[in-house]
Amino acid sequence: MRLLCTFILLCFAPLIWSQRAEFLFKDSKTNEPIPNVACQLFYLAKSNASVLILDTSLQNGLFIHQLKEPVANTYLVVSYTHPIYQGGEKIIQIDPTKDTLRLTLYLKAQRIQEVAAIYVRPNKPDTVFASKIYSVADFELGAKGELYLLSYEKNLQKDAQLQCIWNETTLFLQNIPERASALKRDFRGNIHVETATNMYGIQRTDTSLQLGSIPKDYFYKYIAPIVDTSLTRQFYSSYTDIYPAFEYGSMDQLDSSYKAILHIQDDLMMELYRSEYKWVDVRTKLWAKNLELKTGIDAEIYVGANYFTQSLYYQPVFAPLFLVNDTIYIFDYPKDMLRVYNTAGQFLRSTPIFHHYQAKETGFQRNLQQDRITGKIYAVFQKDGYTYLGHIDLITGLIDYKVKMAFRYVEKVRVHNGSAYFIYRPFESTQKKFLYKQKILLNTH
Repeated sequence: MRLLCTFILLCFAPLIWSQRAEFLFKDSKTNEPIPNVACQLFYLAKSNASVLILDTSLQNGLFIHQLKEPVANTYLVVSYTHPIYQGGEKIIQIDPTKDTLRLTLYLKAQRIQEVAAIYVRPNKPDTVFASKIYSVADFELGAKGELYLLSYEKNLQKDAQLQCIWNETTLFLQNIPERASALKRDFRGNIHVETATNMYGIQRTDTSLQLGSIPKDYFYKYIAPIVDTSLTRQFYSSYTDIYPAFEYGSMDQLDSSYKAILHIQDDLMMELYRSEYKWVDVRTKLWAKNLELKTGIDAEIYVGANYFTQSLYYQPVFAPLFLVNDTIYIFDYPKDMLRVYNTAGQFLRSTPIFHHYQAKETGFQRNLQQDRITGKIYAVFQKDGYTYLGHIDLITGLIDYKVKMAFRYVEKVRVHNGSAYFIYRPFESTQKKFLYKQKILLNTH
């Protein structure tokens, strides 16, 4: 009896009809995939015009649906909409001889936010730090206006020094004993110099300041995950640049309880990340499977972390969190949403955001800067060599004005107390890298 059932199944298996529909949505001008397109599919039969509606939405440009209901003389209709692109419909006659229906749809932008740059007058910035001997490699600003500089004479890797300046007075100046790379700010606002093995920071004593160090792995394991802090809570993230998803959460310091706030994931990047396992050689698959048996972590994740992250197609997730007064703002760029929470982690509202679209034209840099004094948040753009700061309206999610930096090819823009700070050295000049400050003078904001 079992053999008979198997024989019948094999004979009639080719008669089981299954077809896959794949639709890829792209920008008609830039040819870039369009994420989060609202998409509807329905069958339209010639005989009775019966309609079957399948509500779903597109993520990261590609929409996939499995067609499992064979209907004679049937047409497949795809209807699509998007907040900033023209919607429409496309009718396709189903060909039962094909196992996959593929179609690329090019959408035209119907509402692109055009923001005229506001030029600051006078356009000439003020010089904050200038030296004939030392160049500024990196800088950070403290809550009280302290200026932390990572400077060097000839080579940052060999003669780096950290100094702290306040009210035009140098409070601290000391050489870094290791190969320095950059400055890092922790959740308390303390500034650290990152080197190959340690993080060096300024420690305050009763009478002076001194340079202290902590292991680099300790810093990134216990300090860096804490994004910000309120009166009784610390807000952390599980972000790592080798995995296309992470989670924001909070820890209540009164009772040491943890609360998950939001899970962030780039769906397309995750699909490609896990698919890398299919294409590696057998030896690599065995290595990943052995690790899976030891740790319980999927073999696909080990392969993705070690191989796909090294490819040109991988891009880390970008979804920063900012605390403004008693409100948390999370820019969930993979889902095109600005999500708002209170400090207790309770969801308040969400607003669509699209200022990151068409990055090749607008110059969006995947870089948001917060003015810690005023609370305002700016998106960084670059176009024709100039850097622009676009102020984000936290109610509408729109860029309501842009401010243009005075010089071309400036480095590391930071915003503090209504001014934009940046590093600049004139092209083909013997001048060292100076630190400048440019006022953001606006009458309406």
